Amino acid sequence: MSLPTNPPALSVVMPTYQDPQCLALTLKALTRQTLPPERFEVIVVRDGGSSDGYAEALAEGAGLRLRVLELAERKGRSVARNEGARRACAPLLVFLDADSWAVPDLLERHLAWHSVPGNAAVLIGRRDEIGLADLPAVLAGEPHAVARAFPHGGDLRFATGLPDDGGEWLRAGWVIAYTHNISLSSAHFAQVGGYREAFGLSYGVEDVELFYRVDRSLPDGVNFGYHDDARVVHLPHHKNITRNWMEMKANFQQAARLYPCLEWEFLTAVMGYEAIRRILHYRALIDECVERSACAIGPAAARLAGQVRGHRTLWIGTGRADSGLPTSALTFDYAAPIGRTNFHLLGVAPPMPPGSLDAVISVDFWRYLLWPELCQFISASLLLAGEVHLVATADSTPGMCAADPQTLDYLRQAQAAACTAELRAVEGLGHVLILRPLRPAPGAARRVPAQTAARARPAALVPGRSTTRG
Repeated sequence: MSLPTNPPALSVVMPTYQDPQCLALTLKALTRQTLPPERFEVIVVRDGGSSDGYAEALAEGAGLRLRVLELAERKGRSVARNEGARRACAPLLVFLDADSWAVPDLLERHLAWHSVPGNAAVLIGRRDEIGLADLPAVLAGEPHAVARAFPHGGDLRFATGLPDDGGEWLRAGWVIAYTHNISLSSAHFAQVGGYREAFGLSYGVEDVELFYRVDRSLPDGVNFGYHDDARVVHLPHHKNITRNWMEMKANFQQAARLYPCLEWEFLTAVMGYEAIRRILHYRALIDECVERSACAIGPAAARLAGQVRGHRTLWIGTGRADSGLPTSALTFDYAAPIGRTNFHLLGVAPPMPPGSLDAVISVDFWRYLLWPELCQFISASLLLAGEVHLVATADSTPGMCAADPQTLDYLRQAQAAACTAELRAVEGLGHVLILRPLRPAPGAARRVPAQTAARARPAALVPGRSTTRG
């Protein structure tokens, strides 16, 4: 049978590594697509590994415009997908995994989405987990019989069901933009340079990092769509869950060092829709802070600079330019552009080495934090520095917690189990809650030299441009 010579409308790119039993079922599902086979191509990239079972698996793709690329040695998912995308002929890329068993109209839905002017640049599809009870339905090619809810199904990104916020969550859709079922134009993919190959063989995060860059390359707004009926089923295959989670955590930390912004801080600890909720919550509060010129660093710098042990101080607030601090001062100021000494972090998981600072001073900004994040911020700051100063001025915005003496004294008592806490009144400023560790933190006895601390700071992404998208 001769292949059609007309260019395809979309290219499906799939990496595979030692999972021929999954690939066979996925290719078979693609032969049942409602989109005519001459309108799409399938590029399977074999990422090294054993060849056992692959001849039989690839035979299940008979009738497809199927191309197989073989990497001589294993290079990882990023390299495999980049290689497949480079060979693609269509203007639209659909990324699936070899274990992404597609419902019959999957490709038709992806193509239809991108055919509508004004639709978001990226379409995220649903992925249902599969319980063993539903495996016979998959083997029989009956997608309607596969459960869409726990315990034998459901999309793990939405453990409690789809968000009901009117699609606001899609403003940070890149957080759950996994490449087991997602599409974008080949032009956008090429524009951002494809997947980051530095992740190598390590598991996970390469897709989230890619679509973070895609989001930043596009205008502010909603750049992601979600289609609950553009559905695949995640086929069961062996996983080393413990190793995968460890590698994923390390990859999130690697990305957090690249991107010094609150989004990646959260992704080092919280994933999925819960991370999106927190990110959007803090984005709104930060916008409020900047619009009201709240959390001004200047008055605190004038009254506290001489009272802090050492000179390596992190100042958190706004108004860096008007604070009188030297240009070398380290700040988290959302009202100022990101640069070599200013990051857009909350400080709950800063990518900096323990003991690299002498003090952390937050001017009112800490009052925006929810209790879990405030506890994380204090713990992380005490690892970074010998003391933390929580400044509470008379200023207030709707998103801040109260700062009356009774509330501040309760907070002082609440921290007593983890650190020494002293509440001081500072004339012309307000109150300052000073926290110090009960015992030296690990590494605190051997302080990190200032030059080493400076080198360890995360590199700014694009000086003059915020990494936070509103």
